[in-house]
Amino acid sequence: MASKILLLFLVVLLSTDFTEQSGQHRKPACKGFVADNACPLNYFPVCGTDGFTYPNECALCAKRLLTKADILIAKDGTC
Repeated sequence: MASKILLLFLVVLLSTDFTEQSGQHRKPACKGFVADNACPLNYFPVCGTDGFTYPNECALCAKRLLTKADILIAKDGTC
């Protein structure tokens, strides 16, 4: 049983690493976001395709709305 759990963990770990290296980006969840919304202060950093680390996905959405730039999430975590 432990070997199956270890194997599953390795598969998930390797597939996550492959996704980050494959150059695929994901679109942030900005549906319903408006300019005067205040973003929460939680720190779950995301790396934007503009090379900037945002404190959370909401902050990235705010930048997208403000600049009208098509910034995607390159990866979760810092750049």
